[in-house]
Amino acid sequence: MSISSVHEAHLLMQYISDAVGSIRDPDELFRTVTDKLRLVFEFDSVVIITFDKERRYSNIIFEMLRFHVPEGIARKKRPIAGSWIEPHMADLSVSVFNVKEVLDRYPADYPVPHVLYEAGMQQVVFSPLRTGGKVIGFLNFVTKEEKNWSESDKELLATLSSPIAVAVSNTLAYEELRLREAQTVMQLAVNNALLTIKDRNRMLLAVCEQIDKLVPCTFLGIRVMGDDGRFRMYDNFMREDGSGFFPVSSAEKLDIANFEEIAKESFSLITNPGCYGGEAFLQLCSKYRILALAREKFGVCSLITVKLWDTPGSRAGLIISDTSRSFEEHDQATVNLIVPQLSLTLQNYLAFEEIDELRHKLEGERTCLIEEIKADHNFEEIIGNSASLATVLRRVSQVGSTDATVLIQGETGTGKELFARALHNLSSRRKRTLIKINCATLPGTLIESELFGHEKGSFTGATERRIGKFELAEGGTIFLDEIGELPLELQAKLLRVLQERELERLGGKMVIKVDVRVIAATNRDLAKEVAEGRFREDLYFRLNVFPLSIPSLSERREDIPMLAAHFAAKFSREFGKPLRMFKESDMQHLIVREWKGNIRELAHLVEQAVIVSESSSLDFSTIFSFRDSVVEPSIQAEIKTMSSFEFDVSMMEKKLIVSALDRSNGRVSGVGGAAELLEMHPKTLYSRIEKHHIHKRYL
Repeated sequence: MSISSVHEAHLLMQYISDAVGSIRDPDELFRTVTDKLRLVFEFDSVVIITFDKERRYSNIIFEMLRFHVPEGIARKKRPIAGSWIEPHMADLSVSVFNVKEVLDRYPADYPVPHVLYEAGMQQVVFSPLRTGGKVIGFLNFVTKEEKNWSESDKELLATLSSPIAVAVSNTLAYEELRLREAQTVMQLAVNNALLTIKDRNRMLLAVCEQIDKLVPCTFLGIRVMGDDGRFRMYDNFMREDGSGFFPVSSAEKLDIANFEEIAKESFSLITNPGCYGGEAFLQLCSKYRILALAREKFGVCSLITVKLWDTPGSRAGLIISDTSRSFEEHDQATVNLIVPQLSLTLQNYLAFEEIDELRHKLEGERTCLIEEIKADHNFEEIIGNSASLATVLRRVSQVGSTDATVLIQGETGTGKELFARALHNLSSRRKRTLIKINCATLPGTLIESELFGHEKGSFTGATERRIGKFELAEGGTIFLDEIGELPLELQAKLLRVLQERELERLGGKMVIKVDVRVIAATNRDLAKEVAEGRFREDLYFRLNVFPLSIPSLSERREDIPMLAAHFAAKFSREFGKPLRMFKESDMQHLIVREWKGNIRELAHLVEQAVIVSESSSLDFSTIFSFRDSVVEPSIQAEIKTMSSFEFDVSMMEKKLIVSALDRSNGRVSGVGGAAELLEMHPKTLYSRIEKHHIHKRYL
């Protein structure tokens, strides 16, 4: 020793005590004390070690080393069990031992003795730091040369260690207080973010920033999975190059094809909450592919998993990882402080999100219903008894009760939507919604959003989340009218929905399963469209599972009187007009007319007649005339087979009969009947009426 008297030792003791009382910064204090201790004892390096409350781990709170320590060794928290500290935990006096002599007692997984030996250190001195009658740590000297320590030297070191123990105790108390204050600040800040920030991304970014202040990390993820195995929330936030956190897509970052499968596989991590680093983390990487990929691509080396909740309906957890350090148990304890508030907020958020989604869905369904009520469907029920119509109705009854995809083809105005509605009403889905979308009425930029929906902010003008028509039709039927107008780029996305029964909203990250029956309609020849490259062949085959061809009005002329009568009654009710009959001549004209607009055109003509008519009969005089009318080529062909004289006689006879029927209000026999007016036997008149295809009454 370099001290010559007990008096000088007392002065040193007093100096150390004064330093402990006056120097607040722990590092500065311990450096000052170490410099003074060098005046008394010979050593190369000094380390101060403390224990946790449970006395399970040791931790370095100060070190002044004059040798190189491999990365990851210095200041590392280590278990006391199995270490060379364990045998001295109950020591009340200073212990001195040779490094080489104890080297063989400790395996390579406890590296401290081996590191010291390889650095050329020979001797270690342990001086217990006691306060309140309990050892709270050790003051350790490390030397290159082995020194002789007398009992007086040990007693002096033990004496000088007392004020150092006080300083260490104060430091630990201050650090615990500082940590508690920081944790309280974090809790308050997180609570504030959870209560005041309504946008999920912004709220979770604020949570990330607050967690990072106490538990520095590179990545934070929140997972919520429903009982059906589908993610309800899969949010990820990452910090790069020292900047703040920002939302990221794991699928894009990791660039793997089967990401959803791997993500679901890793969800079990949150059912085993814990703190993983070193070998424990490597073992996790061997079990979970997503961790192995993150370790390989980003250098992730440690992980904290925290369970948020596990309730009927869903499970949730928090995943935190870092690329530069191993997490410790106190890090997990710190994160656990915000679990109650974060869990409650996220559960409320998901509940409100579900309510909001249902609201949007109901609003969408309401809008669709209003559109249906307001829409002009041309006719409210399928009317007619022609053979061609009966054939179609037979096929409708065959496929209606199934979930098969149906492709309805027919000319414009033939009532394709009505047949789609009939198919829906015959199915087990009839209690759910039939959603209609006309692919020809929306610009290509909006069709995708209309069909599949979009998330808020997914494009300019997307100020809120929108539920697409496929989601609105969940459990019901979607009717894709004018499917031939769908742009090629969207045909591939529609094909995926038909094949996989799943979709993604524009700007969305999650796959949404849909249970929808698809009925499509077109007035185009899709086979021709496929041949000319305007329609995908694979989509055509997916849609054309059960083709349904709707006959044109010209193919079902015998149904025209019934249809015309139906429209006359319908529009009379709508406009508050009296119900008027058809003149036979007008009806005949309707039967032989060329109907390019099919049933829709017929409805429009009858609607005009109802509006302009003022007498007891419907007035078509301003709408069409026999002289200016267009007659079907097939009808013209029939006329050409007759001679001019025969035709004139036939038309004169027919005109007389029609005139008589008009005057008799359609009555054939009896007083004032057409037979009496024409001076013919009623049976003869009936045969002539049948010959000329005259329908005597239509209302």
